[in-house]
Amino acid sequence: MLWLLFLLSCSPCTLGCDLSANTGVSVMDYTSMQWLNNIISSWYYVNNDQVHRVVKTVLERELNDLTPDIIEKITLEECTFGTDTPEIKGIKTRIVEMPCLMKGKQQKVVIDAIVSIDAPDFEFKLGVQVPLVTLRASVQKISFTGNLRITVLFSDQITFPGVQNICITFTDRPELGFNVELLDLIDIDTIGVDKLISDAIEDVLAKQLVYPGRLYVDLSQLGSGGEVGVVLMPRISDQHPGVVTTRVRVSRITTTTDTNKVEVSAKLGDEEEEQTLELKTDERIMAHNFLIKDFDEYDLNVKAWESRLIFKDIPYGNVKVDLADMEFTLPSVTETFTNEEKNVRVTVEVNAYLLPLIALVQKDGQVEDYQSKFNAGCVQPADLNTGVLYVHVHSAKGIPSADDRSKADPFVTVYYNGKEVLKTAEVSNSDAPIFNERVEFLTQKFIGSKLTFKVDDNDVWPNSDDPIGAYNMILSQEDVRKVNTGLTLETQRKDLTKDVILYVSVVFRSVPLV
Repeated sequence: MLWLLFLLSCSPCTLGCDLSANTGVSVMDYTSMQWLNNIISSWYYVNNDQVHRVVKTVLERELNDLTPDIIEKITLEECTFGTDTPEIKGIKTRIVEMPCLMKGKQQKVVIDAIVSIDAPDFEFKLGVQVPLVTLRASVQKISFTGNLRITVLFSDQITFPGVQNICITFTDRPELGFNVELLDLIDIDTIGVDKLISDAIEDVLAKQLVYPGRLYVDLSQLGSGGEVGVVLMPRISDQHPGVVTTRVRVSRITTTTDTNKVEVSAKLGDEEEEQTLELKTDERIMAHNFLIKDFDEYDLNVKAWESRLIFKDIPYGNVKVDLADMEFTLPSVTETFTNEEKNVRVTVEVNAYLLPLIALVQKDGQVEDYQSKFNAGCVQPADLNTGVLYVHVHSAKGIPSADDRSKADPFVTVYYNGKEVLKTAEVSNSDAPIFNERVEFLTQKFIGSKLTFKVDDNDVWPNSDDPIGAYNMILSQEDVRKVNTGLTLETQRKDLTKDVILYVSVVFRSVPLV
């Protein structure tokens, strides 16, 4: 990612030259993608203060957050870029229809690419503070090869470079190599220190920075002389969640007046949808949506058969879809099988959708919204009916005491249109509990639905729980993205001297469900 940081952090005057003259194609000719390699090649040797500042800000912070305790502090002193430019190869692109209501023409492009770099003179010089002494270390001869996903949002509202923002992430763990050399050795026992530093840096770069993280780059202010915004966000999970929609069509091969019943099932993990379709002359359809935690973990199995009470069932056929193959290409898969003897045709249509990144992390009581640091530009889905609703219960304050002897033991129950979707664990003896629990679920209608948050004080059986307060939210366009929002609970308690406030996040993500 560092070479891309370098490229995108070049000053406006440097990047402001005639792009067509340098690359031979328009920046909007993104289906070619040769322009990206040409840009990298043209500007890879350019050096300026902003490059060092961006790299220092991102890398130094992450190194200090993730290194072992024995290393007290790491400072990035110098950064020298190599002369062997990175190469992007094996590019696959697809155009994504923008799920937004926005002014101006915009286009999102997803690029799946193989990136390789071998830079023997690419070097970082670090100051490494360990107990009693500060060492200087050189990280050099960096090389890596990995699969990148680059999501580019083009906009005609951005005069230059025509790109509003970019998100970069590795889709698997890259091959990474480098050497660490201690500089300016002093008269102390340094045996093993270089290996300690090497292991720490490898852990940060290979395990934390390079693979799990996602890099957001905001270019919206570049054309007006502003700076590039860079946010390096850690991956919340190594899992790749998403939605799989399945439509099974059962029809006749030839016209007939016969009627028979066809059993159809679609199974993904522990979830299975099974229906009996009464087939006559027209087709019958079973449609089902699956919300999954990880594409790598499951296969989708669809089968059809004729069920008989006494004799053995008659199988019509089955389809197995490996979702790991769909994860990063996101195709639509259509498979057909037939039983000519029974005059039955079964067509299975499968679509896979990676869920858009929430970019929301809670550590203890602090909620960090990475999207607020990054001008995402797209916050309003066009379809406010079908999709995934994300609800995160963060914390509360002002919880009243249960009695004179102790504080309450609060917990939160979340209802969606009257159905319970989440119940948090209780937090014992607290008037300012931190819950940090979340849930995601599919919805066929976002606008007008009712989301209820109910806070109770847990009591020991046979006593019933004591209600503290509740809040009802009728969802509207303004509720598409609410982050760490304080809700003042309605309560029947007459003894309260201050408001009870519950902090939650609600995010809707549009997905075309079936």
